[in-house]
Amino acid sequence: MRKEGDRLVIEPVRKERLLALPATLEPTEAPFPNVDEHPVPPDDVELCG
Repeated sequence: MRKEGDRLVIEPVRKERLLALPATLEPTEAPFPNVDEHPVPPDDVELCG
């Protein structure tokens, strides 16, 4: 936000790109689950038509 003469100018704040986000995150010691150990069966889906 800035003032230019008698006018007040409001501009959006530039956001970082999504690809820049991982560089800002702290490493975690939490274990990541092995997705191949216990696969979840698919849900039954009812198709309309």
